[in-house]
Amino acid sequence: MNRRRAPSTGGKKPARKKPIQKKPVEKKKAAQRPARKNVAAKKTAPRKSPRRAAPKKTPRKKVARKAAPADRSQNRRRAAPKKPRRTEPKRSWRERTVSLRENVVGWVIRRRGMLRRMAQAAVLGLALAALVWLGDRAVQYAHSADAFAIGEIIIEGNHQLEDIDVRRAARLQVGSNIFEVSTEGTRNYLLQHPWIEEATVLRKLPGRVRIEIVERKPVALVALDQLYLVSDEGAVFKRLGVDDPVDLPVITGIASERFYDDLDYRTAILLHSMALLQDYEGAGLAKREPVSEIHFEGANGIELFVGNDGMNVRLGNGQHRQKLRRLRQVLERLAREKTRPSYVYLDNVRSPERVTVRLP
Repeated sequence: MNRRRAPSTGGKKPARKKPIQKKPVEKKKAAQRPARKNVAAKKTAPRKSPRRAAPKKTPRKKVARKAAPADRSQNRRRAAPKKPRRTEPKRSWRERTVSLRENVVGWVIRRRGMLRRMAQAAVLGLALAALVWLGDRAVQYAHSADAFAIGEIIIEGNHQLEDIDVRRAARLQVGSNIFEVSTEGTRNYLLQHPWIEEATVLRKLPGRVRIEIVERKPVALVALDQLYLVSDEGAVFKRLGVDDPVDLPVITGIASERFYDDLDYRTAILLHSMALLQDYEGAGLAKREPVSEIHFEGANGIELFVGNDGMNVRLGNGQHRQKLRRLRQVLERLAREKTRPSYVYLDNVRSPERVTVRLP
């Protein structure tokens, strides 16, 4: 056989390929667990001297363990074994009715205390609900029945005011329901009127309202920008109107701006005037020689204009009660002589007992 020769390479042999040497893989040595010492040998072993230090324990190397493949079959819920059914004989409807009745009766007997308390609470609740309903119906009837309509309004204590003025101030109307009238609210309405100092409101069923008022008593007029009424307590309570009394002494000589702004000055003027009028009446001169004007002269004191002819009486400052008694003695002496002075001066500071009289 003729074999085909390979082409010559010039008489050289082909170089052999060096085999690839693989690095040897170092096998990880499993961490050896230190041998457990025998407990008995440990007890019998001789004690070491305390001078020598105990050998240090080599720390255990943690070896990574491969997680075991999760076995999902273990997480499946196992089917619970079925309990065998109890086969009971069927009962008739009479037997079931008797059994149910016995169970209900037994349950009621065991809980009779609780059921009694529940029944009492239910009865009490129903009674309260009935009372509330009846009360509501009674209130509705009282506010709508004609029997409780106001038919008469009795007013007492009014002298300056008319009855219709008091009713308007109280905001009451004949025919309105008496239960819609608030006694306290009506009293507050009345006290807002300048003439009314105190008020009392009473309801008398079925349809009467009684109002008792106390009016302010005007004793003087004060001349400011206009004339104002002054009560016996020394309070300015109303501007002078058309129907108001004017036969009163007038207080003059007052600075209006200071009277409005200065409370102490206003109080002093009014109280001083009221005290002077009381002393004048106490001296027995009010009916004989009524005061027509009280004039304040500042530092010079007070002077009066009395009588129908306006006789001038100078009192000055202080000791007004003694001076008024002396004035009465002078007027009585001159009356016996059938003489009336044009003015009387009682303001001598050096000689307070001295009286200066000018005859016409």
